[in-house]
Amino acid sequence: MSNVITEANWKFHWRLTESAGIMIYLADYRGRRVLWEASLPYVTIDHQRESLDVKDDPGEVRGPWWVPLGTRTLQGPVRVQSFRGGVELSAAFAAGPYHYTQLWRFHDDGRLCPWLTIYGPGVHDQHTYHPHWRFDFDLDGARDDAFERFEDARWQRVLQEGWFPYSGEADEHGNVWRQIDAGSGAAISIRPHSWDDAEVFAIRYHDGEWAPYSPRNAAGSQTFPSAYVGDEALDGDDVTLWYVAHVHFDQSFPYTAGPWVKVSGLGG
Repeated sequence: MSNVITEANWKFHWRLTESAGIMIYLADYRGRRVLWEASLPYVTIDHQRESLDVKDDPGEVRGPWWVPLGTRTLQGPVRVQSFRGGVELSAAFAAGPYHYTQLWRFHDDGRLCPWLTIYGPGVHDQHTYHPHWRFDFDLDGARDDAFERFEDARWQRVLQEGWFPYSGEADEHGNVWRQIDAGSGAAISIRPHSWDDAEVFAIRYHDGEWAPYSPRNAAGSQTFPSAYVGDEALDGDDVTLWYVAHVHFDQSFPYTAGPWVKVSGLGG
């Protein structure tokens, strides 16, 4: 199977990584560069109970545990499937009691859906999943980017890297965050999946600030991507975005987490 897919107005490359799931790279929409690279570096899990027996539970949080999604946890082949108006890549992963399906859906109208279906059941019912997606969008080139969030009923420019949680406020299309290319005026808009408790980290790009790393590697108790956040300026530079969801296990599982991403302004 080819690692280059040309379908539904998209052309993109993909590969299966050792620990960051299916990586998408060099993705063009209608012949224009949209994405340099995107992956799922971490799915961490916090357990709120150490023991299955409530009376023996000391009440301490346990985790985060890192479950790498990659060649060693893959269940069956990576699948490529066309659907009406788009094309989808999917792969199933299993690590002990944790089971996932990773999805990358490309729609002909410019939508990109990087999702993760979480099946559970885990060790017990008191645990929370934290899937982390990393996006290096390159709208018509790496530089000249800007990042905005929808806040106080309008889009507001973010000048410095940081952490931007979803507060429940969104524009008329449900978008909460967006990256804009100043030269072309094109934009990447991001909205959380239904019921996602989500946040975005906006970080100035640096080599090495991406997976594979242990979630606590060389950063004390600080987890990634927060370990990358400093005080660097974002406006006019190369911006990297991390989308992190927090999914508490309950009886409604399986649950699909991840953002809706939409490309606009690139023209025909």
